[in-house]
Amino acid sequence: MTVMCERFFGIPQSAVRLGKVKELSPIAVKLYIALWHESERYSTRELTRTTAQVQALVGGSPNSHTKARDELAQAGLVVAEPYGAAGFVFVLCDPETGKPWPFPPKEKLQYQKKGTSSAAAPQSTVKSERPPKIGNAGTSFPFGWNVSNSPTAVPSVQRTTAALNWEGIF
Repeated sequence: MTVMCERFFGIPQSAVRLGKVKELSPIAVKLYIALWHESERYSTRELTRTTAQVQALVGGSPNSHTKARDELAQAGLVVAEPYGAAGFVFVLCDPETGKPWPFPPKEKLQYQKKGTSSAAAPQSTVKSERPPKIGNAGTSFPFGWNVSNSPTAVPSVQRTTAALNWEGIF
């Protein structure tokens, strides 16, 4: 097998061919390249990185990284969710759909030639493997969003048929 470069990593061609990359700021392009690099390095399309870790790879200020995350999300290239002190969970997306790839993040993508059917591809969307960081963890009382959508059983009340009158009370 012949390779163009000894060590390389890939970026989806459709990100370039659809014109999404040319609309990005330079820091957003750097962040996108760094995320794909880390994706190949750790064999996953879901990464958790702090802003400081990404800054060490591509430079820039925290404010420019905030702008870059927003740009990548608006372009449908990345989903970036805050993950507390651990930074952000970045999920790399399919540039053609703007959604996360329909496979688990650690599963390798199989190339499909244009014009072939994608019937073998699962159609379900994959949620993050990481549990969500919840600010009010430990709240378990049934109130608001914590209330189950299933109807709760109402205890039956036994009714007596004997009528009460004033003489029975006094």
